[in-house]
Formats: sequence, structure tokens, C-alpha cells
Amino acid sequence: MHDVLPIYCETALNPSGAFPDEPINALTSFFPFITGLLAMWYLWRTGNRGWIPWALAILTAMTGLGSVAWHAHRTPVTLLIDALPGVIYFCILVAVWMIYIGNRWIALAAGVALAAFIFLVPLSVKQQYQLPMIGLFGLLALSFLFLTWRRQRSAFAYALPMVGCGLAAAVFRTLDLHVCDVMPVGTHFFWHLFLGTAAYLGVRMMVVMDRADGRPG
Repeated sequence: MHDVLPIYCETALNPSGAFPDEPINALTSFFPFITGLLAMWYLWRTGNRGWIPWALAILTAMTGLGSVAWHAHRTPVTLLIDALPGVIYFCILVAVWMIYIGNRWIALAAGVALAAFIFLVPLSVKQQYQLPMIGLFGLLALSFLFLTWRRQRSAFAYALPMVGCGLAAAVFRTLDLHVCDVMPVGTHFFWHLFLGTAAYLGVRMMVVMDRADGRPG
């Protein structure tokens, strides 16, 4: 099962491939599932019926369950179940966020470019250039934050920690294979913790933006 990419420090701790393949990564994957449930509970409690926050909350929970499946049993199918909800979440968040701070046509172009990058660029290339990619997405995130601060200060209060958690998640994911000698379980599990937090904050940010503007409907 270890010939299925990507691999992590914890993958090497179970060379026989016994179930669960990566116990710590699988266990911590429940965190995004929990934050997704918390987001749905918040939306239900506040009577929010917007399709965007609900979609993001459901996708967050699905990402957590998919990640549990992938780290417990590494197969191409579980990898797809893990990755797809998160990719859809990210595309919706970026596109809608850009609509709020920019315009629909720019958001459409950005969405097409983002989808092309995610689905057309090979995984091996993405892994090889992880640090430059983090830097690029960091610059884009800073521009989004600046525009959000200018347009909607209430949304910025959620956008700032969301971006911070997202970047921290990306850094820990990138560091994982570089620290195996000093930290055998790696740092990938931090990706789950910070990503689950960022995803929850993304739902809350969309709620605030929807109340203030309401353009996406």
C-alpha cells in the first residue's frame, strides 16, 4: 500500500501495511470532522440557511472522514475520498471570497486557473515545489486579507486567523518528511488540526460576508 503517494513519516512506521496504516494521522483526522459538525451546529442554531456556509461546513466534515479513511487504509480510492471534498471546499471559498472583495469575472478566471492547477499539475511536481507554492499562496492570501480589511472589517476578524491557520497547516505538511529522524511520527498530524480550525473559521467568515453583502446568494 505504500506505493500510493503521498507518503508521510508515519507511513514508514508500519512497513507491513497492517490496519490502520497510520494510527496517529487517522486519529487526528477526526478533528476536521468535528469542526465541520461544530460549524453545522452553529449554522443550525443561528438559523442560517445560506447554501455557501452549509456547503463549506458539510465539506469540512467530509474532508475529515475522507482523511480518516485514507490514513487508516491507503488506497487510490481512499486518497480520492480524502482529497476531493477539501479541493471543492478550497475552490468554493476562494471563488466566493473573491466575489465579495472583487468581481465575478475575476473570480471566474481565478477559479478556472485554480482548478487547472489542482487537477492538471502532477502530484510529484507539487511536492517538489512545496515551499515556493506556500510562498505564492501566502502572497495571494495577504492580498485577500488586505482587500477584506478594506471592505469588511468584521469578516477580517475571521479571515486573519483562518489564513494564519491555513499557512501553519501547509508548513507542517511540508516539514513532515524532513523531520522523520528527530520526530518519527512526523508533523503531518498538525496539518489536520490547523486545517480543521481554518475550515471552521472559513465558514464563519462566509456567514459574516453574506450578512454584510449577500451578492452570491
